[in-house]
Amino acid sequence: MTAVYHIGDLHLGHEKVAKIRGFATTIEHDVAIMDAWNKVVKPGDIVQVYGDISSGKLLEEDRALEIIESLPGEKRLLAGNHDSVSGIHRRSSPLQHKYYSVFTRITDFGRIRMENQEILQSHYPYISQGDGPDRGQGRYEQFRLGDYGGLLIHAHTHHTHPTDGSVTGRELCVSWDAWKRMVTTADISKWVRSLTIYKPLAAWTTIGYMSDRGISNEEN
Repeated sequence: MTAVYHIGDLHLGHEKVAKIRGFATTIEHDVAIMDAWNKVVKPGDIVQVYGDISSGKLLEEDRALEIIESLPGEKRLLAGNHDSVSGIHRRSSPLQHKYYSVFTRITDFGRIRMENQEILQSHYPYISQGDGPDRGQGRYEQFRLGDYGGLLIHAHTHHTHPTDGSVTGRELCVSWDAWKRMVTTADISKWVRSLTIYKPLAAWTTIGYMSDRGISNEEN
């Protein structure tokens, strides 16, 4: 059976982030992420990456793509602000072809269905979270999903706890900083079941997030 994993804010080769995370070098940092990935992901599994694969510098981004390509699983990307392929940037990515050779799907946001709930996906949290701890006012407001009462899985904030940063109580951070491992379907199901306030599935048809045919499974 295909397993689905979630992870964001890899920042491979990003020296500043590696040091914040307690690593002496970017090599040690990157190896820790690769080991965690290789420990659980099998060739037929799906890995949903929630953006910021590197610092965004061309050479580091190129190297990050090579690392991700070498790892098992089908990779899908929700692009972040540090990813040159993201739709927020004015110019096309010089690595666009390489991105599409690594990832089977690249979007700026998405959605899944789990525990009979529609869950939105984006690199960014709702604007009420800002940019995360000690990072000032939220940037990229015009590129964030509007908060219409739905559940949201995100990265970007680098929170060290999956839910502590959420003002709404309906957001789950899958940044590497929050988990230090790959996030599983079981982790997300447990989070959804723990919530006491969320919109019933039928309500989504009134705010335009569900297509006529709906969504049949978690992999979509």
